[in-house]
Amino acid sequence: MGRNFRSSALYQKALRRKRHNAAKPRHIKKIIILGDSVAYGYGTKGGIARHLKDSFTDSEVLNFGINGLTSDGLVERLRADHWQAELAQADLVLLNIGGNDLLRQYRNGGASELIRQFASLKKKYRRNLLEIYGTIQKGNERVLIVQNSLYNSMKKEVQYFGFTQLLFRMWNSAIGAKGVIVTNTRKMGKLPSIWLDSIHPNEEGYAIMHQLLLETLQTTGIALPKERR
Repeated sequence: MGRNFRSSALYQKALRRKRHNAAKPRHIKKIIILGDSVAYGYGTKGGIARHLKDSFTDSEVLNFGINGLTSDGLVERLRADHWQAELAQADLVLLNIGGNDLLRQYRNGGASELIRQFASLKKKYRRNLLEIYGTIQKGNERVLIVQNSLYNSMKKEVQYFGFTQLLFRMWNSAIGAKGVIVTNTRKMGKLPSIWLDSIHPNEEGYAIMHQLLLETLQTTGIALPKERR
């Protein structure tokens, strides 16, 4: 009898905890997209911003993505108070940044130089990310920051595919901090039909990126608009 009572009490306690931790509706009034050409939506009709407008119909979506932007460039713009007023009012900030850090080094020195400089590049990238997160959060304590991880769009048939997979996995370990959610867009690299070129998603690719973002928000306890669940 006593054992059954204790089991029942433990069950009720667990049930109350589950209800307490359940997703609470979070009204997203303003969404801001920051980052590079993938954030911008290069070569498509609006990129991920178009899909976010469809999902969050009552929200304002502002896309400040810039073609070719590096994490250094984003830090410089935030230090110069670019988008300060908009970021202070944002409920959700989506980041896509870092690919050009690697790409620029590769174009300047080739694969061997990229490998030689990789550790220092990653260290600098991590330092830049922490400043980016901190600047956004300092001006807006309630903001939710979501960052896309980098994907490997290289075809599996390419000679260095396995090695680049390892590099991207190591690079992505620099992403994230307290108050920052990471969307696992690495899965996109497994789908050969979703690429506009060797770097940028096509329309189908952005639809998948958008779906991965929604799944990430749901699994971290954020309730989405009912029609998009």
